[in-house]
Amino acid sequence: MILKIEFKMKYIPIICFLTILTVVSCKTAKNLSRFTSSLVDSETPSKSKPLIIDNENQEWVLDFSDEFNDNVVDKTKWTIENGTKKRIDITNFSNDNQVIEENGNIYIKYSKASKIHDTAYYAGRFNSQGKYATKFGFLEARMHLVKPSGFQTAFWMMPNSGVSMTGTDPLDGTANDGAEIDIVEGNRLKRYSLGLHWDGYAKGTTKGTGANIKEDLYVSEYHVFGFEWAPNYLKFYLDGKVVHEITDPKAIPKVDHYIYFSGSCFGKNDWLDGDVRKNEFIQNGGVEKGSIDYIRVYKPKNVVKK
Repeated sequence: MILKIEFKMKYIPIICFLTILTVVSCKTAKNLSRFTSSLVDSETPSKSKPLIIDNENQEWVLDFSDEFNDNVVDKTKWTIENGTKKRIDITNFSNDNQVIEENGNIYIKYSKASKIHDTAYYAGRFNSQGKYATKFGFLEARMHLVKPSGFQTAFWMMPNSGVSMTGTDPLDGTANDGAEIDIVEGNRLKRYSLGLHWDGYAKGTTKGTGANIKEDLYVSEYHVFGFEWAPNYLKFYLDGKVVHEITDPKAIPKVDHYIYFSGSCFGKNDWLDGDVRKNEFIQNGGVEKGSIDYIRVYKPKNVVKK
């Protein structure tokens, strides 16, 4: 009996060590999961589902999410653009300093890039190209858009392969092989734009469809923008309600698209309200911020099982 007790006592320290090691390993794996293999943020509520008021019976499964709670941009999911985007009379610069994750949000920053010239501005851009792309499902982002006094904040998608948008690919007259999908472009004071563009951007070949939604997005701080993508229709949502639907077969993309969030500054000769050069706050060195609280992508449960 004494020998048995001594044998057990001998292995107690080893058992305790292995138990502690297992617990620590599990916690470490959980903390690192969203920066390694998992595309679903561990902080996204497990019972999360799209904000859809008219179709609550559909079951959804999370496929991708980012709650932006880590105070560092997850480079396994996102690429911050470094470079320029030329508008008609304004040049926008994007770099790592213009996309900041902090305080439970990811921020797109807008500011003046030069004290001398009034045509150069900073505006952040980031996307999931090469890291995550999807088709057929539901995308949802909770955002606070910058008031469009020379600014635009956008949530959109582009075809993963780039097909149909370069202007040199075969143009078939449809969005089936890819399109620019604009879920929200915050470009007007009392309305915003949504829609699709396909077959490149060249005059004479580009095609598209969309709508201007009459809504003052700047009365309340945050709104939830949703996009339901099915094989035979597209639905655009604002705070859970359908604001636009597309059923034309020619306008339904059939290929994977990646996610895009971007900011832009505009001048007087462009297509949105305001001229950033007349924005006194920016001209005096101020910094505006558009923010995204979260992005979540769902798949219909029956599709996930296939």
